[in-house]
Parts: sequence; C-alpha cells; structure tokens
Amino acid sequence: MPLVLQRLKQVQKGETFYLHKARLFTQSKETISEIMELLQAADMDANTKFHLTNILIHSDLSLLEPYLDVLAQSEDLNKRIQTRKNIANLENDALFDAFEHFIKEAYGKYFNEIETFYGDQLIHELANRKSVSPDYIMHVLDSYDPDDFSYETIFYTKLAGEMQLETATPLLCSFLGDEDDVLPETAVRALVRIGTESVITTLAEKYAAASDEYYRLFASDVFGKIKLPASEKALLELLPNENDITNATKLADELCELGSTIGIPLVHELVENGYDSGHLNLTEKLYAHCVMSDSLLPQRNLWKRELEEEEKRRAKPNEIDRLLKGKGSVPMLTPFKKMDKIGRTDPCPCGSGKKYKKCCSNA
Repeated sequence: MPLVLQRLKQVQKGETFYLHKARLFTQSKETISEIMELLQAADMDANTKFHLTNILIHSDLSLLEPYLDVLAQSEDLNKRIQTRKNIANLENDALFDAFEHFIKEAYGKYFNEIETFYGDQLIHELANRKSVSPDYIMHVLDSYDPDDFSYETIFYTKLAGEMQLETATPLLCSFLGDEDDVLPETAVRALVRIGTESVITTLAEKYAAASDEYYRLFASDVFGKIKLPASEKALLELLPNENDITNATKLADELCELGSTIGIPLVHELVENGYDSGHLNLTEKLYAHCVMSDSLLPQRNLWKRELEEEEKRRAKPNEIDRLLKGKGSVPMLTPFKKMDKIGRTDPCPCGSGKKYKKCCSNA
C-alpha cells in the first residue's frame, strides 16, 4: 500500500490511475494517515476520493478510531462504519442469524438491489470467527439447486472463499459452468482466495475435460491469480491444446499475469498468428510483460510504437466530442431507452438466445 500511495502522489493531471483494487491491501497507521491527508487535498479528483474512501471503509476499525469525528461528516461513510461496528458486536448466534436473514431477504431481488456491503461484512466476520462449521458450509454448497433462485449458494460460496475452505474446491470448480449470472464469478473469487496447489490441479483437470465454452473462460480467470509454479505448469500444458481462439487468448493473458518467462514464446506465437483482439489487447499485455521481465523480442520496439500511436488516437476527441463542443446546431441523438430490469437468468432481449450477461451486457 505505501507504494500505491507513493505512485498516486506522482500522478500527472489527465493521467489515468486505477485504485479500484487498492481496498484489498492491508492498511497501517501510516497509510491511513496518508489517505486522510490526500482526501483533504483541494486538487484531488472525485473518482480518486471515492476509491480512497472505499479503502477506509474496508480498513481495520481500530485504525480509523483517531479519525472517527472527521469521517462522521460523511453520512454514507459514517453509516458504513457504524454497520461494521454493529456486526462486530454481535454474538456468534446472532451473527449467524443475521446472515441467514440477509440471505432470506435477498430472495427475489436483483443483485444491484441487495446491500452487498452488509452481506460481505457479515461474511468477513463469520470467516474471522470461524463460527460456521465447514461441514455445514459443504452441506449448503452440495445442496445447490440450479432451479432455486435464492442467493444462498452464492453467499455461502463467498464464505467458503473467505474461510479458505480447501475441501470446497471440487464443488466451487463445478460452479464455474453454471448458468447463473453471479455464481461462476463468485466461485472464481473464492477459488483464488483459497489459492492452494490443489485448486490448480483440480481446475486444470476439469478445464481439459470441459465442453462448455463459458466454463473455460471463467476457469482461466483463476490460473493467473494464484501465483504458484503449478499455475504456470497448468497454463503451459493447456494453452497448446486450446483450439478456441478466445479461450487461448485468455490463457495467454494469464501467463503474462503470472510473469511467466517460459510462456513468452507461446504468447508471442499467438500474437503473431492472430488472437481474439475483441476480448483483450494481448499485444499490450505481452509488451508490458517483456518490459517487466527484460525480455528482448525483436518486435518489442515496434509494439511500443504501435501502442503509443494507439494511445494518441484515443486521446484525440472523437467526432461526437467535436459536435458537442462545437458551436451551432448539434444533431439530435436518439435518447437511450432504458430497458426493464433483466434478471440473473433471463435471456438477452436482442433475441440471440444467450443469457443477457453473456451477450449485450458486455457490448
């Protein structure tokens, strides 16, 4: 976290700096003090302030004690801190009852209608106390019914991840191919949180045998985030045998994320022969990997020039920007028609036959 804050102080005007994952870092008295100072800076943009505040919300409550009077000036921040305090003060039975009640109240709601912060804090506290038996968690996960639209399995999957419940690995791996919109992504995060070699070996076996294209896309998200030799070994074995160009692109990206120097020739071959550029920019990922690993491929300088030119093109105002900023009449744009809420398993309204999240929601 000190390195993140050091880099943040060096950000130039107009430069994009991503902080959305910084809340996952462990905080200290020193980093909290720096964050509080940064929040008082007059030239701090609203987006950065939002993420800095989010870091505070997820920090150890004891570190926030000296600043509670200042933080109380923000109604939303004060409410969330108080929520965490209330949860921390619950007895074990009351905490479990609150979790079960939260799941029951979520039934029938859209995911964005659920107070996920409250649910996540309940899960975090339950995991810290280890007050739910692993056997009971396994029972809930093993009882999953795809036709039951409750959120029970989703939130118990989160709990299994927070508790790093390795025995849940086979069940969590099986959820990656589920038709639900939320469960596969939740299972990915839980598997990464468990993060053991058995997760990699189990997943590699299931990946090789999987026929569902979406299973492989979700599964590939796990390998690059578990920084173990087994992850690199699995990717090096799976990539040459992957015939789907999108899945191959994702596996190559995970090799870059792992920092695999052995995998550079495989990724390079895919970049040269063609990859799914609509899914991600593998050239950019490979170039960054080569720079960090000091690997001198012949095309490295060419990629650098191409990426710099692309960045310049993106920085230029597009036609719509010019129209909106220009003087005189501006053509009337057709207003976006807000669609009705689409559920977790509803088909896409475009008529493709796919689930909404796997179709137009990614457009």
